[in-house]
Order: sequence, then C-alpha cells, then structure tokens
Amino acid sequence: MNANLKNCPQCGRLFSPGSRNICNRCLEKEEEEYMTVRRYVRDHPGASIFEASEETGVEEEKIMQFIRDGRLVTRGFKGVLQCEGCGKPINNGRFCDDCINERNNAIYGAARQPKPQPEPDRKPPSVGKRSERMHVRD
Repeated sequence: MNANLKNCPQCGRLFSPGSRNICNRCLEKEEEEYMTVRRYVRDHPGASIFEASEETGVEEEKIMQFIRDGRLVTRGFKGVLQCEGCGKPINNGRFCDDCINERNNAIYGAARQPKPQPEPDRKPPSVGKRSERMHVRD
C-alpha cells in the first residue's frame, strides 16, 4: 500500500497529493469553475461576489478562495478581504502591500547581514623593496 495516498477533502477519493491538496478530478472541476467565474467577471465588470455566484452557480466561498489565491481581483468591494497581517481591507491575496513590503524587507535585511570578516593578518610594512616605494608617475 502506498503511504503517500490520502483522501481528497472535497470528494473523499484516494489520491496521491502533489502541489495541490485535492484530487485531479476536483482540481479540474475547480479550474472549470474558475474559468466560468472569470468569464462572467470579464463580461460583467463590477459584479459583486454574490451576483457572480448567483449567475454562475459557483459558491461564494469558492469565489472568495479565488480572490485569496490572487486569481481574481476585487475592485470597489472594500472589506471583502482583510490583510492577515494588519486587518486592512485588500483586493486580493492574503496581505496588503505594506505588510508584504515589511516582510520582504525583514527577509532581505536578514539575508544581507554582513558576515563577520576575520581579522586580516597584519604584516609590518616591508622597507627597501623597490616595487613598494612611492614614486612619481612619468
């Protein structure tokens, strides 16, 4: 028996998990629902999530997930999504631009921390070598 098999949380079928946590059939169904909602939103700009759900038959929560995943963007629906970092209203994704920038700066700042350099061996200046003496360029 394959230890990597698990039940799909949507339909209960056994599947081998990959990049997504649902089986291929449910993934295909989800993609069809996304394309249906996408076409509706394209043809009806400014439609609400409720309207899109009513007209396409796709559950509101599924549409919200498309927005959280960044696959759809809301415009004019303040408060539909909230930033998981600060709670500010956002149009898509999980975090607002300020929280994303703050997290990126923290990550990049930590990566850019200079590593302590070992003390260079100090040699006394050699005296008498012609190549190390000062001179005037001709």
